[in-house]
Amino acid sequence: MRSEEMLDDVKKRLDSMTIYEVRQIAREVKAHVTSGQKGAIIDAILLIAQGEVDFAPQSKRGAPPKSDKYDEQLVADIFACREYFLAVKQGGVQNSTMTVNDSGYDFSEKEYSGYLNKEGQNYFLHAEEIVFVSDLFVTRYSLRIGDFIRCKGRRKNKADLVGAYEILSVNGSSPEESKKRNNFSTLTHLYPVKRVYLSDGGDISLRMIDLFSPVALGQRGVISAPANSGKTTLIKSIALGVCAKYRDFEVIILTLGARPEEVTEFNKLSGKITYFYTSFDKSDEEHLSLANLAFEYAKRRVELQKNAIILVDGLYENLPAEAVKNCLFCAINAEEGGSLTVVAAMPQEFNYSGVANMVINLSPVLVAERLFPAIDILKSYSGREEGLLNEEERKLSVALRSKLSHGAEAEEIIDLFKKTKSNAELAEIIKNG
Repeated sequence: MRSEEMLDDVKKRLDSMTIYEVRQIAREVKAHVTSGQKGAIIDAILLIAQGEVDFAPQSKRGAPPKSDKYDEQLVADIFACREYFLAVKQGGVQNSTMTVNDSGYDFSEKEYSGYLNKEGQNYFLHAEEIVFVSDLFVTRYSLRIGDFIRCKGRRKNKADLVGAYEILSVNGSSPEESKKRNNFSTLTHLYPVKRVYLSDGGDISLRMIDLFSPVALGQRGVISAPANSGKTTLIKSIALGVCAKYRDFEVIILTLGARPEEVTEFNKLSGKITYFYTSFDKSDEEHLSLANLAFEYAKRRVELQKNAIILVDGLYENLPAEAVKNCLFCAINAEEGGSLTVVAAMPQEFNYSGVANMVINLSPVLVAERLFPAIDILKSYSGREEGLLNEEERKLSVALRSKLSHGAEAEEIIDLFKKTKSNAELAEIIKNG
């Protein structure tokens, strides 16, 4: 279809509409409307379609529209015209024909999905292929950074990026539903009081965490770890433990500055896990951008009254101190429903005092002796853990800590876990001497 024909088709469709419908279209494409006459409104829309004027700033003056329904296909075609004419002006198109499925204008549609992000003034989907999202959609559906979006998009030509022209779903629900959710910043913080069990008895490290650093919804957890201490293995174990026991939990892993082999290993994990990563060759800005995106995605789950846990590695090493603090303080057990639990691996020089309410301390002494899991049970704890452990667990935890502080070797404690299939079985052994 020639550009003139496309524009003429848009004009004919506008002419066939009522003045109310034309006003709706003008509002959606941000046309400069200076007259209430239908012909003048159509002329303002066509100026937008030809790329002759910039978008008009949105105004809250005047009566609100009687309905928010409009011809979405016509709006998409107006923007398609605009992109084409702007490309001609910039020398990006060498002829005046809009063609289908060739090296010129491509009207074929595809479905795309990804996480909404923003760079400068542009919104786009963080996905395998970059998809630009109009701020009209962002405003219309109250979209937020981190929303997982499915949309239909078109590519202008083979050298250009895809533009979204229809939003199909937001976080698995209809786009209209996204306008009804809570806002994370207004949620009420409660103490973490609801227990999250990790172990079914197989993984010793998870049994030790359940006993000495019990996890609860909304905790700010720190894995205080020296180099080569098994923190990556511990993160994977926690993720798999949550996936196995809580099918409705959103499990998110974020690794910043990862080595290629680590990326491969995390990508092979079974279970429903959302994985964000940057490799070690990326810039500081790229690390920060992805960390913000991962945490914003986690917040969106809480707004939907879901429970999410985000397990993080490389935060301290790749982000400025203020950003690290902001990420940790995203943890919340919301009174309105939903929670975000944050567990971040940190080097041992990180001062978690006053920040974390759950600590898993990995001992450099045990690491040097190659004793794994290298969890220092005397330095690992959870805030208010007396309310998280049942009576049997509390007695076992006290007994093992007492045993270690009175001269027992750490290897002896680790062996007790290895020789038993569950903490209940271990409790019986300790009770019987």
